[in-house]
Amino acid sequence: MIHRARPSVLCSVLAAGLVTVLVAGCSSGSDAGGGFGSTGGGAGALSCPVPVGPMAFAVSGRANSPEPGLPQSVQDATISVLSRAVDEDYQPRITLIDLDGRPTSAGSETYSSDAGNAIAAEDDRNQFLGGFGEALTGMRAQAPEADVLSALDLAGRSAGGNRPGTVVLVDSGLSTVAPLDFRQRGLLDAPPAETVEALRASNALPGLQGVTVVLAGLGDVAEPQTALSPAQRSSLVALWTAVAEAGGASCVAVVDEPRGGEAPSDVPPVSVVDVPPPPRITPGQTTALPDDNSVGFQPDTAEFRDRNAARGVLTPFAQFLTESPGRRLALTGTSARAGTPAGQVDLSTRRAEAVKALLVELGAPADRISTRGVGSQFPGYVNDVGPDGRQLPGPASANRTVIVEPTG
Repeated sequence: MIHRARPSVLCSVLAAGLVTVLVAGCSSGSDAGGGFGSTGGGAGALSCPVPVGPMAFAVSGRANSPEPGLPQSVQDATISVLSRAVDEDYQPRITLIDLDGRPTSAGSETYSSDAGNAIAAEDDRNQFLGGFGEALTGMRAQAPEADVLSALDLAGRSAGGNRPGTVVLVDSGLSTVAPLDFRQRGLLDAPPAETVEALRASNALPGLQGVTVVLAGLGDVAEPQTALSPAQRSSLVALWTAVAEAGGASCVAVVDEPRGGEAPSDVPPVSVVDVPPPPRITPGQTTALPDDNSVGFQPDTAEFRDRNAARGVLTPFAQFLTESPGRRLALTGTSARAGTPAGQVDLSTRRAEAVKALLVELGAPADRISTRGVGSQFPGYVNDVGPDGRQLPGPASANRTVIVEPTG
């Protein structure tokens, strides 16, 4: 059986007659609508085919993340699996995973119908979905913090079997438990490939071999967690997509339907992840341009990850120079401690020069911008090499900056 967690609101089963999902659920507030645990947003087909097989839902009813519920596209996919299962004479196992600091299975139930006609089969399905929706929206964390990585692994094992299964993750994705603890400075901005390699080296990738993975709600948070910028959310989505693929997922679908509302009350605490504000130009104040999707670089190159995003960030910096002939910018490139010292200086210099070139392109006078590269030899360097000699993704990312010192 799927065990009911301590729900703040219990969802009731409505009569048949709604257009799509015939079981109504409750969301976190006044936005409750059609669908079991609906989070709002328009429906849309998932980018991955969802097979008729076992399904596992890793759902967060925790602090700092909106109350649990399923986007419409996930609801539609779930109903499709149950309907096709009857046609194929298959009984899928549906499992709920309680995503908190120590993820556990909240229980599972096998769906079956012995109905003799389509109407009776639909009634059986709706009754099952009623209990499922009630259990899902009532999920509540039991342990402090949030271990998204372990929840994915547990869901992957729960969705395994003779048939390909599906894992659905519904969470902000801001994990606070090692080895993916986003409280670690720089980890949110680290290139996904580096983080995945570190997880692989420590045998910490989730077991998702052959399953379809659906990621919903990534980057959607609730107070007191600070909201993420579009670039930060993009980094988070890219990371979890890469983790799922490295874990063996056959296909990864990202649901863009936003999740909103308040976090559940009376649940264990989850640490707030420090979300750095966007870089701003302030006279007399040093600013470090982060190695993120807004103004960061492709790994081991001086090519911007997103040149258009970088233009948006650097436009005010260029305007700063053009507003007064006495103003200057000093750009200092820094790097992680990887490769030779000479290579570190070379890469950091080229990145400072790339920032200067873009500023000039935006109208800034080149003769009032100085550049230099110092590699990993700078006062703010954070140790980015672990005891085993491997590079630490978070600190390494924090060390990859172009420091802007405005004067005048």
